[in-house]
Amino acid sequence: MNKFNRVVVIIVLLKVIAFSIAIAVNKFLDLFEWAKISSKIIGFTADLNIYLLGGTLLAVFVVSIILLVYEFRRSS
Repeated sequence: MNKFNRVVVIIVLLKVIAFSIAIAVNKFLDLFEWAKISSKIIGFTADLNIYLLGGTLLAVFVVSIILLVYEFRRSS
């Protein structure tokens, strides 16, 4: 499980780095507007079933807690 956690952390860090670079580039070049992007995302989720969204959020929380427990669990 330790290797899996490292892979997950690396993927998350790469996404954070890519998002930060996109923000920095957009600050100087004005390639896109954040308001339009957020309204597209919110408009997409507004059409979905509230129970489906809640179940997805619950699944993400459960997986995150399981990964956290495995990360700090003592290995024999």
